[in-house]
Amino acid sequence: MKRTLGLIAAFAWCMPAFAQQAYTVKAHVKGQGAYKLTLSYNSPSGRVSDSLQREGEDRFQVTGSVQEPVVAYLFNSHPAARHEIVKGGMFMPAPALEFVLEAGQISISGNADNGYLATVNGGRLNAELGRLKQKENPLVQESWELRKRSAAIKRTDTAAVSAIRQQIAAVENKRLQVRKDYIAAHPASFISMYLLSQLYADYSPEAYEQAFAKLAPAYKNSQYGKVVAGKIESAKATALGQTAIGFSKKDINGQPFHLSSLKGKYVLLDFWGSWCGPCRQSHPHLKKVYEKYKAKGLEIVGISEEKMADLAKSEAAWKKAVKDDGIDWVHVMNNYDKETFDLVQKYGVTGFPTKFLLDREGRILYKLIGAGEEGDKALDEKLKAVFGE
Repeated sequence: MKRTLGLIAAFAWCMPAFAQQAYTVKAHVKGQGAYKLTLSYNSPSGRVSDSLQREGEDRFQVTGSVQEPVVAYLFNSHPAARHEIVKGGMFMPAPALEFVLEAGQISISGNADNGYLATVNGGRLNAELGRLKQKENPLVQESWELRKRSAAIKRTDTAAVSAIRQQIAAVENKRLQVRKDYIAAHPASFISMYLLSQLYADYSPEAYEQAFAKLAPAYKNSQYGKVVAGKIESAKATALGQTAIGFSKKDINGQPFHLSSLKGKYVLLDFWGSWCGPCRQSHPHLKKVYEKYKAKGLEIVGISEEKMADLAKSEAAWKKAVKDDGIDWVHVMNNYDKETFDLVQKYGVTGFPTKFLLDREGRILYKLIGAGEEGDKALDEKLKAVFGE
């Protein structure tokens, strides 16, 4: 018993005290003019955004507090922060500046033309992130320039498109390796835990769990540590052959829906969102699938993940998308009671759309991430194997 108490005390000693972090962010962005700056970050209860207030020419400020240190992004409405892909309003956003909201004053200094490369001072964690950025930013800049160049290439020039995609992929792989190397070299780092929480799709499930195990306990109870632990848990829970996680959510008609009510049917869980272009583009094919296999025992359950913090606005966007796309199957929205039961987190969904095919007993038969012709073909092949035609 004494030894157990000693281990608990040792672990507690390693844990940082997450007191309220009151911060002030001061930004000096040359050439910003009348354009807005917005601070944004993910909290356990959802996305939080806050506009910086103008304090003078090209100078801005915002104050606030967070429960614990959190990585935030500074988004800019300046024209240089986006690149026009198609005349008339289709744009590609530039990278956003990444920094840590921690107690004290945080100073940002940069230029509107390349705000994602701004210098951040203030706090131990920002100093740590700054050392990583010294290695990473040249690759971020190179990738952004390549992506802008790629937008000018005609899609019919397949050779040029393929070549520049390979260049972009090579740069992004270098950046990924910089981040993975940082995690391995700094096991006691807050930044390492944050990075690992972002890189789930870039490790195998086994390697991801091993990387987490090698990190010191200091931040395993933080927001990011809990995200990583949740991803590991969900990867195990959604492995092929496992019984799918049961759930109950309010459906689109306001009635409670229980996944267990579909036992005896094959069920396709479709994680999507009204904001997700590839998700919406996959709906015509899903309608054909549903028409073909519904009478044979297939049911589809659409699980929408909406981005807006306002529940009423999320609900309106979701219902409009269902109506506009004419998708006539079971629909629930993850935003309902998300704080107590987050389906996206439970199922380890990291990209949209993601689909899980369940057998008649509720076991996971198949998982598909992404959309497009290849995804449609793969789903068709799996359903043909299940239903025999």
